This record gives sequence, C-alpha cells and structure tokens, in this order.
Amino acid sequence: MAQDEKQWHPQFLKYMEEIVNHPNYKGLPIKKKADGSYTWIATAKSETGQKRIHWCIQKAQELGLTKTEETYPGMYADVMLKIHPTKWKVCQICGKKMSLYYHYPNANFLKALNQKFGTSFSDCDHISDIWDELINQGIRKNDIAAFLINKGKLNLDAQNSEKHEIIAALEHACRKGDKKYLGPGAMSNFPDRYDGFHTYNRCCRSVQDKGRSKENLKSYTKDRRAYEYWSDGNIHAANQFMGSSFFNGISADHIGPISLGFVHDPRYLQPMSTGDNSSKRDRLQIIDIESIIETEQRTGIYPMSWQSRLIWEFIKANYSANPDKVPTVYRDALKQNMANFMFILRTILENCPNKGETFLVSAFLEPNFYTFKYSYTFNDRGEIIDKTDRHYTERNQYETDRYQRIAIQAIYDYNKKENRNNKHNLTSTELAVLESICSSIEADVSLVKNKQLIINLIEAIEKRIICSL
Repeated sequence: MAQDEKQWHPQFLKYMEEIVNHPNYKGLPIKKKADGSYTWIATAKSETGQKRIHWCIQKAQELGLTKTEETYPGMYADVMLKIHPTKWKVCQICGKKMSLYYHYPNANFLKALNQKFGTSFSDCDHISDIWDELINQGIRKNDIAAFLINKGKLNLDAQNSEKHEIIAALEHACRKGDKKYLGPGAMSNFPDRYDGFHTYNRCCRSVQDKGRSKENLKSYTKDRRAYEYWSDGNIHAANQFMGSSFFNGISADHIGPISLGFVHDPRYLQPMSTGDNSSKRDRLQIIDIESIIETEQRTGIYPMSWQSRLIWEFIKANYSANPDKVPTVYRDALKQNMANFMFILRTILENCPNKGETFLVSAFLEPNFYTFKYSYTFNDRGEIIDKTDRHYTERNQYETDRYQRIAIQAIYDYNKKENRNNKHNLTSTELAVLESICSSIEADVSLVKNKQLIINLIEAIEKRIICSL
C-alpha cells in the first residue's frame, strides 16, 4: 500500500525522523518530499532501491560480514539489524515498539507453551516477559529453563543457566539456525523499507486481528506491570527475589497491593498459593495493614509509593477506629487515586508528543536506575543482607532501556482497557492545571519545576479524596 494511502502513527513518524538522522544510516538514499515527509518506501527495481542495495553491500564489507561485493542469503537483514541503533522498531499502524530480534513465540511453540503451563500468552508477548510472568505465577525457574532448552535442543543446563543466556541461545537458534519457535517483532524488508523492516509490526500484521482477544485475556497482567513499573521501592531487587528459589512452586504476593499504590519491594513480598493470590488481587484487609506497619517498623522501608502517600497516612491513622471502611471506602479511595495517576501519565504522553516521554523517564524512572547496578542476596523475609556490583554483558546491559520501554508501554496498555470500573475523576480545575503542566513540559521548562508541579497536583487530588472519606 502506498505511503499516502493511510495515516501513519505519530510515534512512527517520530521514529522515521530519528532513523533518517542517525549516523548509522549516513549515505543511505532517501528522498524528501515537498511537504517535508520522507519517501520511506522504494522498490528494489527503482533507482533509489538500487542505490540502497549498493549502500548495503558496501556496509556489509565495513562491518566485516563479507570481504567482497558478493551477497549471501540474509545479508541485508544482518546488516540492517546490526546497524539499527535500538533494535526496537515502532509499528506504523499502532505505534507499539517491538524487538527486531526473534523474541516472540510462533504458533506451534505458543500452543505448546500455553498447554504446558496453563497460560494464555499471545504471539506478541516478548519471551522475556513470558518468563517473568511464569515466575510471577509460581512456576519454578528450572521448569521454565528446561522447557525452553528442550524445545530448542540447546546445549545448556537448566539448573545452572541464567535466563538471559537461555533466551539469547534460543533467539540465535531461531534467527540463524533451523528452529522455528520464535519470530521477530517486524520482518526484514530491505531495500523496500528504509530501515530494512516492514512498516507494520507483528502486532498489526493481520488486519482481521483487530480485537486481539488473546491480549485481552492478559489485561490484569498488563495492569500489574503498569503498577510495578511506576511504583516506588527497589524494583530490581523485588524482581530478583520473586524469581528466586524462595518462591518455587508458589506465587509472590504483594502484602500491600501495588494496584492500590503500595511499593514493589522485596521486603513487602510474601509467599502465597497461586489460587489465593488470584482471589486476593487488589483487596485491602486489616491483617495486611497491620503486616505492612510491622514491616515498615522492622525495616525502615516506606510501604507506599509517593503518589498515594497522603491517603495511606490517613488510612494508617484511622483504620483501627473504622475497620468497616478498610475493604470498601479506604480501598476504593486508593484505587481511584491510582486511576487518576495513570490518567495523568497518559495525558502527559498524549499532550506532549515531543517531550512527554523523555520527561516522565527522567523525572520518575531514572531515580530507580541505580537498583539495577547490583545483585542482591536475601533472607527469607525479603530483607537484603548483601549486594554486589553486577558484571554487565552485551546481553543484559540494556536492562534499564527495557525497564523504561515497558513502563511507557504499560501506560498505554492500562488506559486502553475498555469498561474499566475506575476512571479518572479529576475536576475541571484539576484538568486545567494538568493542561498547563503539559504546556510547560512541552516548552521544556525546568524538569525539577515540572516534576514539582505534578507532585503538587497529585497531592491536591489526594487531599480532595481524603475530604470525602
């Protein structure tokens, strides 16, 4: 389909601009039209297409992939993957980012995986995210490792091999070997597409698949991910503890539900059967409040994320006198506050297309990056008894990039859910303040100032909610 026959997603247009102006693509031919847009698509037989092919052959020699101008099967794909600056591509249709590596389950592998573990993953779920979710559901690490190793006939040991090592080996076997278990987020398409990949990603490759029913089955998982990645707490330590042998065969339960604003931290995790964990979900109970208070007194780790702190302090001061309000009024107040918070994040992304994502990452995610620098050792209460500097490899050094990518995508996933019981209840005055903040963010006013404006707005919303309790 010609480029001007459909409207391209704003995030894809931004992606195009970044790719064209990246030094890795210097000299790769592309024409700019009178309206300033790029002629992204060029057939192989066109003059531009032929020039792109010649450029790619020369680039292959520069990269040491070939010694002559002769090509080999898959060379164009190798070159364009090698030079891609992020290895993540934005979908032209929906704007979602997907990995260019073979990280997504193909049909037969997906069927076997879902049958093995009783899950409902889709072919658009990243294999690393699938691993993490299986761990969250109480599946043993060794069982996951054994399944992937056996499927890929990998020369690895399930007991001693790490997650990143197994996934990297399986990905390589599927991309360069004869295994068909995993596929890429976007198929190779050079020279037709400037970056070398189809404009649409795996998520939108089937026009008939608009409903994404399998994705809808995982809506709660996506919600939880949104809460996890925008929570306070030692996020990396929490994820590491959840994946440890301490939770083999059982689920890791947040004592204070992160969907209500509580932290994602190892000290606030407890073992619970998968069935009990599923039934608890986002309930708030007096026994949990008392356990949270005891944990804070014992560890000194604050239990609530910043965006819900005021409501939590009110509940802590009043729950014993109003026990009947804990599972209803107080729980609903925290839930409503989180709906408001997620709405604010989404509004910033939508109303600040140039600066919004960068601002949110710098203001609220980067302060957590330090947690990824260490590997942690825990006692059975989730308390950190030792930490050591992590030795980064090429495979895992981009962990913080993945963290922020999933955090941003989680905002969209959360807000896409239809018929959500909790919608935002910002007043007209609060909406006007939010609009003003968005203008300030897009104008690139001081990050510190804009962050404080958001904090002030959320605290004002919390105080309004408290007055109604």
